[in-house]
Amino acid sequence: LSKEPTNSQYQLFKKYDKFWKTEFEALKRHCDKVEIEFISTPFDVKSAAFLNDLMEVFKISSSDLNNKPFIEYLCSFGKPILLSTGASYLWEVEQSVSWIRAKENPFALLHCVLNYPTTDADANLSMILELRCKFPSTMIGYSDHTLPGDMKCLEIATLLGAAVLEKHFTY
Repeated sequence: LSKEPTNSQYQLFKKYDKFWKTEFEALKRHCDKVEIEFISTPFDVKSAAFLNDLMEVFKISSSDLNNKPFIEYLCSFGKPILLSTGASYLWEVEQSVSWIRAKENPFALLHCVLNYPTTDADANLSMILELRCKFPSTMIGYSDHTLPGDMKCLEIATLLGAAVLEKHFTY
């Protein structure tokens, strides 16, 4: 909000929330052309349905970690799941994992901190070790919301065992 002339986060999102199916399809074609895997996080059933045709894996936002009907819907496509765990208790992650396991989808858990941007000091990378300990047979990753800079958080996350890396940035 400090860099945009808006009074609320809602107004800011409304200003930029114009991306829909046609734009996603164009982005997918561009990703294919430059050999980047296209992934987008759906936040509703309608977008999940059309994104299914564009992606090989579904990403579930931390905001939907406790949304059992939506998690089960995404699992119904039979694709691997990337589940972000930001702002959650371990029991909530365990609960969501049980829903995904019941549908037999392969999945990975991504540690993240829900702060945009997150300072390097607040990245809480030790949580990667906690997730690895709590879910030893599960692939663990890191969704990085720190500013690009030297990318040390991604390097450290890898050293701690993160096998999936997601980097948020603004162009």
